Parts: sequence; structure tokens; C-alpha cells
Amino acid sequence: MSLQAWIDEFSNRKIMIWGYGKEGKATYQFIRRILPQQVLTIVESQPGKSLDQAKLDTVYTECLCQDDVDFNKFDMILKSPGIVIPEGLDTSKITGEAELFIKHYRDHIVGVTGTKGKSTTTSLIAAILKEKYHVCLVGNIGIPCFEAILEMEEGAYAALELSCHQLEICRYSPKYAVFLNLYEEHLDHYKTMEKYGLAKSHIFTNQLHGDVLIIHQDLTNFIQQSINTPYLIGKDITAVGKTLHIPSHTLDASNAKLIGEHNYCNLAVANMIGNLLGVSDEQVHQAIANFRPLAHRLEDLGEYKGIRYINDSISTIGQSCIQALESIDNVDTVLVGGMDRGIEYDEIEEYLSKRKDVQVIFMYATGKRIYHEMENKGLLRDGLHVVEDLQQAVTLAKSLTAKHHACVLSPAASSYDHFKNFEHRGDVFRKLAFEE
Repeated sequence: MSLQAWIDEFSNRKIMIWGYGKEGKATYQFIRRILPQQVLTIVESQPGKSLDQAKLDTVYTECLCQDDVDFNKFDMILKSPGIVIPEGLDTSKITGEAELFIKHYRDHIVGVTGTKGKSTTTSLIAAILKEKYHVCLVGNIGIPCFEAILEMEEGAYAALELSCHQLEICRYSPKYAVFLNLYEEHLDHYKTMEKYGLAKSHIFTNQLHGDVLIIHQDLTNFIQQSINTPYLIGKDITAVGKTLHIPSHTLDASNAKLIGEHNYCNLAVANMIGNLLGVSDEQVHQAIANFRPLAHRLEDLGEYKGIRYINDSISTIGQSCIQALESIDNVDTVLVGGMDRGIEYDEIEEYLSKRKDVQVIFMYATGKRIYHEMENKGLLRDGLHVVEDLQQAVTLAKSLTAKHHACVLSPAASSYDHFKNFEHRGDVFRKLAFEE
């Protein structure tokens, strides 16, 4: 195994690691492994625990606050995805793990992006490819790319989940690129859907001739930037019930344990990738039979005291909540609301007004906003309730949900005002659901 290309990437350069979270730590550890004595600079937005930890963890480093840094003195700035670049800052020297990972291993990478479904789709691709290849599941799903470098050097494939923030400044594209969908999200950062979509489109805009692009048919306005004829989700790649359709091929996926029509379409995308890379139908069947749906994504928690609980904490937009309610039988209660990022909720407000069979429990800032907007539009009906928080919502749901029917957490909103992240919110929901 030779890491010379990576040594050449970083040697004799003034490098800043901007952000010392999970990805920043992986970046530091990898560079330190191949260049034990190279001086590095670690930068955090403000003083605090992360910066103190960096000082304890690292050697041959300078650990600074962002306000004390001259960005112009660096040759390379490795930015963590969650950091917002200040207005006017030169981005030519800014990169990140995802971009460099794609640069070095593009031919063995399947990249997946989209507003919804990218974690499930990336995980399904990994599961299917593992039937034939050594595969690393990395990226926005929570595993830093740099933790997989040694495996990639040995010839592994990577199923790489890519967020808009990872793609915003990305000058390389993977050989296999999947762009699932685009819904209103992250507009507090991008301001317009056009800029948000443009960031995600970087997953394929630097592809080479002969590369593979899979993109939803509703996103054809982006295809003019592609040099390859794409496969269209919803046209070339579809699912009818549990039968997967890809060009000149069908597959019965009735042994899958997925919930929702959209997830069978995601599975069809994964099957397409497997087919292109020579995975047999028998291997695909084996992979999907063993696949378990991801936590917090239409996760069936089972019954407790006669109530079935579904954890869909990943839901951060209205369309996700609608999809959940369309996918699950016998839903009596749905819990909606979280941090308000100013996105539009017209579609879900109309939908919830018509779903008179479902009791809706609104909570937190977004829940209260949706309720009041429905009130102003004359959309209120019986069965709409407003509470303060998740604990009150679960307590009320327990009294409203009939035996063997479902209570669904599908918030249609971000979690960051009251929880660390959507996983934390889902874990709290599980605890509240199963406590006395």
C-alpha cells in the first residue's frame, strides 16, 4: 500500500483544519499519521470545549479562534461541512474531506445526494455492493471519509453520502453519481432553491465521459450541465409496489423490510448501481433480505401497551411527514414541529387539514406556526392539538391512539432548538414512548 499521493497532497503546505468535530479529528489523525511532524493549525469559531480538546489531543499544532486567524497565510483550508463560510472570503483554497476523497478515489465511489432518502439509499447501495466487493459506507451518514483511506488504497468501493454543504465547494465528481430529489431545505443558508440545487448538482458537474449519472426526472433542468446521458428516477428507474424496474430488468423485492413506496424507489436506485457493477439478482436478494431500515427513518419501534410507535425523526420538511403518513397503515396520531427555519409549509397544511382520520399534535416553534397558519387559512378541524414539547406530545398521543394503531413522530422540522440533532430527538421519543 502506498500513500505517496496523499503525502504529496499535504507536504510542505500551510494547512488549516477548520472545525475540530468528528471530521476535523479524522483529518488531523490521518495527516499526522503520514506526516508526523508537519505543523498544522486547528481553528474553531469560538473558544470552548472543542478548542481545549484540540490543544490536549494534538501535537505540532497551533489551536486558534477564527477571529484570530489570517486566512490568507494558508495554502489549504480543510473545512468541516457545518461551518458557514463568511461573506467575501476567498474560497479557492478551501476544500474538505469529501472533495479530496473523491479526487483520489473517484473511480471507486458511488456518491449519493438529495434532500430526502440519501442515507437509506447510500446504505442500500453499500449493502448490495458488499455482496461482491469490499465496501466502505462513509460521508454525511456519520463516518468521516478519511477513516476509510486505508481500505480504499486496498481497492475498496465507497458508498458516499454527500450533503449540500459537502458539495458546495467541490471541484471533483464521483464516477457514479446519484441525485435523488430536491425539496425546500437549508434556505436559511442558501437563500434560494436555485443556489441550494446548484450546490447539490456538483455531485455530477465534474464527471468525465463514460461516468454514470442517476437523477430524478423532475431535475432535468440541471442535466444540461452533464456530459453523460442520465438514467432518470421515475422514468428509467421505478418501483411498482415491491417490484423494482430498471432498464431491461425487473426484480421482486418482496423480501425487503422497508416501509413506504419511496423507499422501494430508493431500493430500485441501489439495484441499478448493483446491476451496473455486476452484482447478481441472487446477491441483491440476499442483501435486501438482511437489510434493516436505519434508525430514525420510518423506524418501527414495535408495540408498547398496544400502541405501535414509528420513529421518523429524520423528517425535517413537510413532504417527509406527508410521505410517512402515506406509508404507514392505521396512523392515529402524528407529532409535528421543531425548530423554525422559515421554510414554507403550505403543502403539509393542506394535507393535514384533509387527513381527518389522523390526530395531529403540534409542538415547539414550527408546530405552533403551522397551527396558526392553518387557523389563518381556515384549515383548522377537529383533532388538531397544540402542546409545548415532545414529552407533552407523547403523553397526549398515548391517550388518543387506539390499540394496535400507530403513533408517528415525523416532525417536518429541524431539531436543533431543543435537541443535539435528529438522532437525539428520536432517542428521546423512544424513551418517552416506552416509559410508564
